[in-house]
Amino acid sequence: MRKNGIRLLVAGLCLGMTILTGCGGSGKEETAKENGDKKKVALVCDEAGTQVFILDMIAGLKASAEKYGFEAIIAECGDAAAYEDNCRAMVEEGVDLIIAGGWQAGDAINKVATEYPDKADYALIDSAVDAPNVKCISFREQEGAYLIGKIAGMITDDDATTFGAIHVSQGPNSFKWRWGYMEGVKSEKDNTKFIFNYVGSYNDPAKAKEYAIQQYEQGCQFINSAAAGGDKGVFEAAKEKHFYTSGQDVDLTTPDNPWVATCQIKDTYATVGYLMDQYCNGKWTTENESLGIAEGAIGAVYVTHDSENPRCEKLTDEHIKELKDTVEKIKTKEIDLSVVPDEESYVQ
Repeated sequence: MRKNGIRLLVAGLCLGMTILTGCGGSGKEETAKENGDKKKVALVCDEAGTQVFILDMIAGLKASAEKYGFEAIIAECGDAAAYEDNCRAMVEEGVDLIIAGGWQAGDAINKVATEYPDKADYALIDSAVDAPNVKCISFREQEGAYLIGKIAGMITDDDATTFGAIHVSQGPNSFKWRWGYMEGVKSEKDNTKFIFNYVGSYNDPAKAKEYAIQQYEQGCQFINSAAAGGDKGVFEAAKEKHFYTSGQDVDLTTPDNPWVATCQIKDTYATVGYLMDQYCNGKWTTENESLGIAEGAIGAVYVTHDSENPRCEKLTDEHIKELKDTVEKIKTKEIDLSVVPDEESYVQ
């Protein structure tokens, strides 16, 4: 069935019966397939475009489809109404598992899962809803942000005290990014102060660049960019003014801009693979999970994730060794970043 606002990309991969029967999910009678039929898994998400967060989820689902032999369906949503339309369409198509990719899909997956609890299995990436039959995946972004802050403290001058960051918004969900970053810088530098600006949009490189230049003029030698599509503007400013910066989600370093020193990784490719390994190996539960460095979903370029691009000269082998030691301490909670404090009490 095809409804308005639905764009479907089917990756049907014909693999052997042994692999197909391994993708069993929850075993609901309504979704049980007769021998020889493929399971269907749908990803309902924003329009991919150039959004690496979405593109990596799509790639992750296709890779899992090739691995396990299910039919992958991608339903990109052009507006808010399309999310619910697409989720309902997937239920009517008899999809076994519906993965809502991103917080924008939260309301739709919550509503459809509540109305049709036995028609499919449900998962939500990067947000949480109240429906008990929706497996919600959140991230410990503060762990990656801590590594970025530590790198910022390492590669700036010894007397650097002012550090910047540019975010999409100042909502409570973004504080864990800011807190991790600040804690990382403080692990390397004393008497620090921070400047934060918020572009109020997921795609405003012009405003992000303007804020970055303002922060540079206030003494910031490192400006952490968490402005989504606005990162491009921060990178342009860094190249023009010669301050260090970092990006988000995937490896955005490039030989053409040595001032992009690293990037905080939020690996949605690995996240989808993690979900499908559970689903196709009989380990599926609706228990919510938080993924971080230990699960391979969060990290930093040159530290937890390799890059084909040359490393910033200021980031030495000794730094990398210390950063890898830090990763192990985060995994064991010797450095415990699991509980994010209240923002108001933290900044007082």
